[in-house]
Amino acid sequence: MDFLLDSTQQALKDSLARYLEAEVAPLVERYEAAKEVVPRSVVRAMRDYGLIGGLLPEADGGFGLPMTTYGTLIAEVASTWPSLRGMLSVSNLAASVLAGAGSAGLREKYLPAILDGRAICCFALSEPGIGSDAANVQTRVERMPSGGWRINGRKIYITNGPICDLGIVFARNVSGEGAGGVSCLVFESGMPGFSCSPIGKMGMHCCPLGELLFEDVEVPAENLIGEPGQAFSIAKKYLNIGRSVVAFAALGIAESSLQAALRFAREREQFGRPIGGFQLVQQMVADMMTQVETSRLLAYRSADALDRGLPDNAVLCAMAKRHASDAALRVAELALQIHGGAGYTSLFPVERHYRDARHLSIGEGTNQIIGLLIAQSALGISALR
Repeated sequence: MDFLLDSTQQALKDSLARYLEAEVAPLVERYEAAKEVVPRSVVRAMRDYGLIGGLLPEADGGFGLPMTTYGTLIAEVASTWPSLRGMLSVSNLAASVLAGAGSAGLREKYLPAILDGRAICCFALSEPGIGSDAANVQTRVERMPSGGWRINGRKIYITNGPICDLGIVFARNVSGEGAGGVSCLVFESGMPGFSCSPIGKMGMHCCPLGELLFEDVEVPAENLIGEPGQAFSIAKKYLNIGRSVVAFAALGIAESSLQAALRFAREREQFGRPIGGFQLVQQMVADMMTQVETSRLLAYRSADALDRGLPDNAVLCAMAKRHASDAALRVAELALQIHGGAGYTSLFPVERHYRDARHLSIGEGTNQIIGLLIAQSALGISALR
């Protein structure tokens, strides 16, 4: 088993790292402090590095990258600006669903704008009363006499919601129940009856979150993705990829936290010597390094399983997501602790790393739900029914 990046992967990683350091890193603290959205010019620039449509086939306008390569790039972006990573991941998810299950007409209409960064997408699934139990969405969709579809309902905690140009919404067919009664459709933010209210949050301030409201929003018949009631069979295909992506995102944040702690421990002096010379600080550094490396191994293990189409890729992706997101928060916490009082201020980046990492154990399935799914794979017994 080769744990090293190949020459192509390393060249892509290095090229992206140079761009991020020169053009993106100088923006981060100022934009996050002001809670300004990541500039669209930065989002568009990510296309050149395979970060928009990276996993899509070349025939659909993507790059056809293996998950191991794409994950490497995701970790690099997350280490610099998690808000940018969040925006990219959601738009890529929407593009993947369109490419994988959308009609030729839908792909032709929407994919070019998404893949060149002109259109920002959202993925509207969660609702005020629906989180982990996503199969019971209450947003409704009904067929109109004209043949189109009418959507009514609310979605909440939707990444990119306030700035989206279009999105994919999950809605229950009026006569359907359970997961088999849910359909997914493409909507545009300019459609009459659609509105969005921004929601403040703890971290990743430059990647906006919103509550979506659908009031008799009418979409054309051809905007249905797949067949009525197939939403979850369509979305399930991308669930494991999403969890692997979260693992790489967590890895990126953890790496940044570790590097910040190492710099501070070398430079900060107390009692006449660098604090990195004290045993308790060294113990924290050792713990952080171990957490980072175990996260790296699980992230790449999950990506490799996806690339190879291994039958256990679902549980590997779940374990990678669960471990790496918990580890990122722990590493960020220890980095903050090493900084002492300075770590609690905005003078150093570690307090932002801590806030940015916190949501990763919630998104793509809470780590508690993920744990149940992992155990179920071994026991063959579900705790959810």
